[in-house]
Amino acid sequence: MSQANLLHSVHWSTTYRPDETPDFLLKSHRLLLDEIDKLPNEKKAGWLMAREKCDPTLVGEDHRLMFLRCELFNIELAAQRIANYWNRRIELFGNDRAFKPLHLGEDGAITPINDNDDSDNGQFGGRAILFADPSRFAGYDKNNNDERMGVVRALWLIFHSVIMGNDLVQKLGVVVVVFPHHAKISIIDRKLIKMNIESLSGCLPIRVGGFHICHPPWFFGKFVYPIMKVVMPSRMSKRIRVHVGSEEKVLENLKQFGLEKKALPSDIGGDIVL
Repeated sequence: MSQANLLHSVHWSTTYRPDETPDFLLKSHRLLLDEIDKLPNEKKAGWLMAREKCDPTLVGEDHRLMFLRCELFNIELAAQRIANYWNRRIELFGNDRAFKPLHLGEDGAITPINDNDDSDNGQFGGRAILFADPSRFAGYDKNNNDERMGVVRALWLIFHSVIMGNDLVQKLGVVVVVFPHHAKISIIDRKLIKMNIESLSGCLPIRVGGFHICHPPWFFGKFVYPIMKVVMPSRMSKRIRVHVGSEEKVLENLKQFGLEKKALPSDIGGDIVL
């Protein structure tokens, strides 16, 4: 195994993933529903509303399986996450849209890059890469919480587009590559950062394997990174990697995490033109 593949394996293979046999899945679904039933009514209020108002396919086995996979079949954590998810989904999308399928519209700030190559040369083996350039955000009024919620809704729609129906991404997760080099200091919004981190760490059924910050602006280390460290749970903050230096150096650093040039956008020197 090459050094890059070895480091890639160490970076990702930190957890055990069970064999999803039919009997195992049947038992897991039963235990999950039992665990949700044990939650206080106020905690599972959104879930109960979803089961009442949604088409059964939206809250069925495929839906629950995403949360089980996200928490590596830890039943208690999966129950907490799915309850948090529905409470937050209703808060974000309202009592009508929340109970309908969520579809991604156009958003140029965050772009999914999927890798479906399972060969040894495909460094991601079905994982997804999300590329984010904060400078592409159209902007919003920080004094208007409705507009801030709209940005969070966009994040939810993007992550849904990545995980829905994709078993490999549900099992293995995503890598987030951020290119904030052209962002202005005025874009910093502590409330928005906190809301997005809460969605990723405790609501959305997705495993984030790493945050790679490439070519950060001067204010990142002074203002943004301290906020991220405060609002992120420790298990997530430990996955932040900051890459500085020349384009060649940053690409070489990313390669050590299995992020090959062929699967990265041209914005940071990769081969993919978005």
